[in-house]
Amino acid sequence: MENHELPYEPIEPKSKSPLRVIIAFIVAIAILILSIEGYFWLIHPEPGETPSLADIQTFITQKPDQPFLLYKSDDIRRMMADVQDPIKQVANFVAAKACRKADSVCQSKALFYFVRDRINYVADPQFHDKLENPLVTLKTGGADCEDMAVLLGALEKAIGNDARLVFIPGHVYAQVRIPDYRDKWYSLEATCKTCKWNEVPDENALQRKTFQEL
Repeated sequence: MENHELPYEPIEPKSKSPLRVIIAFIVAIAILILSIEGYFWLIHPEPGETPSLADIQTFITQKPDQPFLLYKSDDIRRMMADVQDPIKQVANFVAAKACRKADSVCQSKALFYFVRDRINYVADPQFHDKLENPLVTLKTGGADCEDMAVLLGALEKAIGNDARLVFIPGHVYAQVRIPDYRDKWYSLEATCKTCKWNEVPDENALQRKTFQEL
């Protein structure tokens, strides 16, 4: 019996369209980024809604002996010690309400968003050389840049973070360093209502800075 084989015709592989290669590459990068962000979120979730100012003012029963103080480091440290109990209560309340997980990064962000969203900026045209006691800021609900920065620093220190003031020409904001989470400082620009945690407007970021640890 004769074997009649059909003539063999090799099949040419389809050439990959450059457009398909580009699309596949973009999709792969997007999946990688989403995976990284998702992983970060699982470890350090974003805070939920922060409490209102009225919610935390119930903790502010102490009347500060010094409504205002100088920028001197000793005066600031003395003031921090005087108000540490009510400030600790406020910090705990805000962090616990906004963060379901006991995560230091989430809690730091919660304190920042509380000050950014609940304390109204009130300009001080004289930019005087005195700071407002953070208890006074919480009672009034209004402050200028340096007083908002001091309040933020006090709240961050109350949950165990390092804090410092950042001075640029005509402005002050805060920075925080979180133990066991990367050895770097993160900016807290509470007067910028659109800034996220560790975001600073370009015009401020490019200014010459001096620092004062709290």
